Amino acid sequence: MSSRLIYRYIIEKLRDRSTYILALIVGSIINLYGQFLLPWFRGSFDPPVDFLIEFEIRPEVTIFSVFLGFAFPFCVGLYSAVATRYKKRRIEAIATLPDLCPDPMFVADESGRIVAAGAGTEAFLAGRGIDDARAILGEDLWLHIIGGEPMSDRPMVQLESEGATYVVAYTPGENGNINIYLARLPRDL
Repeated sequence: MSSRLIYRYIIEKLRDRSTYILALIVGSIINLYGQFLLPWFRGSFDPPVDFLIEFEIRPEVTIFSVFLGFAFPFCVGLYSAVATRYKKRRIEAIATLPDLCPDPMFVADESGRIVAAGAGTEAFLAGRGIDDARAILGEDLWLHIIGGEPMSDRPMVQLESEGATYVVAYTPGENGNINIYLARLPRDL
């Protein structure tokens, strides 16, 4: 287990206002039940008065029991949120990949129109005035991709504007769309 990652998740959860709102709501319900409803169910005729008497006799115990009513949902909520996030960290990493990857990744429909891209890819495409996959891949490669034919070798495209060569990979996506991945090759290859 990565203690730094868990520490980061804890800090992020502690900065989230919903952590405290949920603890306040659930803690209030627990305290209302434990301090007032439960004594009433057991035959007390005036639970608020019994609570005040208990507070006069043993204030430390009364305050501690109220504190526990709020601390329990806070700790359970914090633990469950951090544990769930830690277990799902790979899914979170995959979901953020299109935004964090320096190479272009996008989804194009069958007409070639780019329908989805991460933030980095959107900036890449906007900087070059590209809104169609054919502008990057070329008409021949695009027709080969939408034809669904397997490639014998990895196709490459050269972007003259930056003098870079990219290896192209693609996979079928949802609703007939195509996922396109470009991996920039080092200049000395």
